[in-house]
This record gives sequence, C-alpha cells and structure tokens, in this order.
Amino acid sequence: MSKVKFILLNIFIYVFCAFLCVLGVVHYFDDYGKADAIRGGIIVQAEWVGILPNMHKGGTPTTYDLGYEYVDENGVIYRGECSFRLRSYEEAESYMGVKVDIYIDGKGHSIPVYKAEDFNQNMAWILMGLAIGLFICYTVGLMTWVIYTHRRKNRCSEKNLQSI
Repeated sequence: MSKVKFILLNIFIYVFCAFLCVLGVVHYFDDYGKADAIRGGIIVQAEWVGILPNMHKGGTPTTYDLGYEYVDENGVIYRGECSFRLRSYEEAESYMGVKVDIYIDGKGHSIPVYKAEDFNQNMAWILMGLAIGLFICYTVGLMTWVIYTHRRKNRCSEKNLQSI
C-alpha cells in the first residue's frame, strides 16, 4: 500500500471516529433536554400539524408519521415527530388538529407523554463509546504495526551489515 493511501485511510478512520463522537454529543444534548422535560413534569397539549411520509426505495411513501407543534406563552416553539407508521395518508390526515400531551422544559425540548415511559438516553453513550473504542483499538493496532515494521527493518539492516 502506498504511503498516500495509508495516510488517507488513517485520516478517514479518525474522521469517522470524530463524526461518531459528534453524533453522540448531539444525541446526548437532545436526550438531555428531553430528560429535563420529563423531570420538570410540565405537561401541555400540542397539536398534530404535520404528516411525515416514510419513503420506500421506489420513492413512494409506505407509511406516515406525525409531527406536533406547541408554542408557549414566551414564544418558545416545541416541535417533534412521532413514529406511528400509519398506513394511509387519509388516516394520517384524520389526526391533524388533534391534541397530544407533551412534556416541555421551557427551552424548546419536548417529548410526548406516551413516549416518556420508555425513553432512555443510551444511544448517545453507545455512539460515543463505539467511537472511543474504535479510536483506541485502531490507534493501538497502528502503533503495534509501526513498531513491528520498524523493528523488522532494523533487523534486516543489521543482517545486511553483518553479511558485508
């Protein structure tokens, strides 16, 4: 493998690890806001306002999810989506304008009450743990390979010097 390809491979792997960490941090702060909303215990009624199609490979929607919105007295907007996997657009349309109970934190984070029962913050930790684990394993492997290659070159050099 040429040096350029080797360097590009290493850059790719380390950028991938950094991407996973950033994704984990984003999930962490989003989940932290949702957990804050649950802990605060403030329940309000939001309204279903959006239909979100889940696209199939062919470009046609197979199921539909719903999006809600609530604006508090301070003008803070709370938006979220819920995965219902409704089978038809007409069924999804029948929910428009219907109220749904959500927890809010006063800072723009919300979670529907029915989703709060099984909410967990594990995804952020999984992503960051995976990134850190990959980073450590790859770095240790890379260092081991560099040390092994360096020693092998030194041995070959010593044998060549001795044969002279």
